[in-house]
Amino acid sequence: MAQERHPSVEPTRFVREAVTLKSILVGIVVILLSDVYITWGMVHLASRMNKSYLPMGLFFVYVVLVLVNIVFDRAKSRWALSQAELQVALGMGLIGAFFPFFGLASFLPTVIAAPFYLDTPENGWRELLHEHIPRWIVLHNEDGAATLFYEGLAPHQPIPWGAWVVPLFWWGSLIFAIGWLTLCIMVILRKQWVENERLEYPLMNVSIKMAAGSDDAEGIAHMVRQRGFKVGCFLGAIAVLWNIVTFFYPLIPRLPTTPNAASWLRWMEGAPTFWVQISIYIIGFAYFARVEALFSFWVFFVLTGIEMSVFDRLGVGSSVGQGGLEAVRSQSFGAFVMIVLVSLWMSRGHLKAVFRKAFKGDAEVDDSREVLSYRTAVFGLGIGLLFVGGWLHLAGMELKVLVLYMFFAVVAYIGLSRIVAEMGLPYANISDTALNFAPIYILGSRAISAPSMVSQGFIYALFATTRGFLGPPLAQTLKLTSGLKFRRNRLIGAIAIALVLGFFVSIGDTVYTAYRHGGYNLGGLTRVAGVRNNYQRAVTWIRNPKPPDWDRLTFAGSGMAIVLLLTFLRYNFIWWPLPAVGLALQGMYMARRLVFPVFMVWVYKSLILKFGGVGMYRRGQPFFIGLMVGYAFAVFFSTLIDHLFFYGHGHVVHDF
Repeated sequence: MAQERHPSVEPTRFVREAVTLKSILVGIVVILLSDVYITWGMVHLASRMNKSYLPMGLFFVYVVLVLVNIVFDRAKSRWALSQAELQVALGMGLIGAFFPFFGLASFLPTVIAAPFYLDTPENGWRELLHEHIPRWIVLHNEDGAATLFYEGLAPHQPIPWGAWVVPLFWWGSLIFAIGWLTLCIMVILRKQWVENERLEYPLMNVSIKMAAGSDDAEGIAHMVRQRGFKVGCFLGAIAVLWNIVTFFYPLIPRLPTTPNAASWLRWMEGAPTFWVQISIYIIGFAYFARVEALFSFWVFFVLTGIEMSVFDRLGVGSSVGQGGLEAVRSQSFGAFVMIVLVSLWMSRGHLKAVFRKAFKGDAEVDDSREVLSYRTAVFGLGIGLLFVGGWLHLAGMELKVLVLYMFFAVVAYIGLSRIVAEMGLPYANISDTALNFAPIYILGSRAISAPSMVSQGFIYALFATTRGFLGPPLAQTLKLTSGLKFRRNRLIGAIAIALVLGFFVSIGDTVYTAYRHGGYNLGGLTRVAGVRNNYQRAVTWIRNPKPPDWDRLTFAGSGMAIVLLLTFLRYNFIWWPLPAVGLALQGMYMARRLVFPVFMVWVYKSLILKFGGVGMYRRGQPFFIGLMVGYAFAVFFSTLIDHLFFYGHGHVVHDF
């Protein structure tokens, strides 16, 4: 308890108010430009801009904002933003940029439109699903609104916005309630992660350095004059610009720096292949991550790859589908859950202090620098859980499924937020099947009602991306605002504006684009195949009820046991080099795309720290920030080229 009485390790560093009208207006502009840029790239079948926790669509807009602000600052313009205001604007952008394309907007409209349009005599949806779907959740297609969503409107035909009002109202209430309870969770955990454990938050540390004022020797205003930054910027740009030339002259060899020039490599028979690409975006941020976290990621990729190969040869895991792959995914999900539980146990002292403040008003516990008071956060969390639970129950989810589902949802919010804060990789996800269907695997579909299984179809909208929903962007926003001077009501207002604006702009843009161009023609923007498969699983479970999936649960249990063992070794033997965090991300497609650049950075950074120490590591930071800045401008230029010369047939130069 003593740590609560000591002065904060991160005192307020700014004397000027951070949340001003100017910072909020700039934050709104950042959200709008980011959403437009993200959707623009997707509609043109060019680069995909927001699959990461610091989306490229947002990062480019932020880079432009920072560079323009340097000019205003040097000109002593009243339009120049302070570092604190830049960080608030970025925090709003993180929240708003979560929604478009690979966020909620790719899944929610399709979940609403699909059930009454995609049903056929063969799939059995009309007989087995429709009666269990409340009218207020989806489009019933009585006026053809769902048909037009997928097939497109005739010229001058108006968009049937009226059909969307009721489902979007109720889904919006659920999204905002989840956003609220997630904010409460992140407020409760902020001090533990930021001040007590001092997690790295590499994505935000890079952003804070870029926002630093002109008087800060480590800020970008000083970096742009350094040779390392200039060289990095040049190489980051060339990594993309060279391959743009090959769009017009295909015989020119391409550099393995963009997805359209990379390839898969098989390193062991039976093990998953990995993607060989010198990914600038991953390399840039990975340089700022802890060496131990990078080591954990690639070592567990190798170990689980060997495990998959052995499992497939021995037939282990054949009962769970996809053999060793699905077995490892279940194991990784079990590890993920245990990592969250262990982190909460390690936070027990802080959590006790939070609850003392909430229920007893303990004056020794300081919550003055939190976005919400601890009392508001604790009681707000309870109210949020009750609202979300009530919403899902009215949607058909029975109590026993609801309790399990809510537990795993909160675990996902906390777990992925912590992994992003600890590892700092711009990409990370967990198994959607393990997360969405964990209650069914635990209870068995024969013990669950049909409405509960049908509800698994439409909650696909919430977790299909398995990026922790709003947990990571809110956690990173609270990191950005740690040490700033702000009024609570203003910062809460800025967060609320970002949430509402991001939701309505991205959903409205997706619905508009689908009606004008036909949802079937937009590929990933409307996720037709994914939502169809999810609803079809409910039909399969209703037709073929099964007992609890003990094989999956056994694999998940093995992952939990491994985390406990590694945690014990980590805290009892200071020389133990392998943390458990990397195991939680294995078995996923994303891991196969990340492992090669992560390994490259681990080798380089290990050598730098061994032979050059922290001083050489810090001297290398401008180079890697310049690398990402040059890359971001080149990706924008590539998207512009696709728009002008390859409309509808673009080139994916940025993806994972």
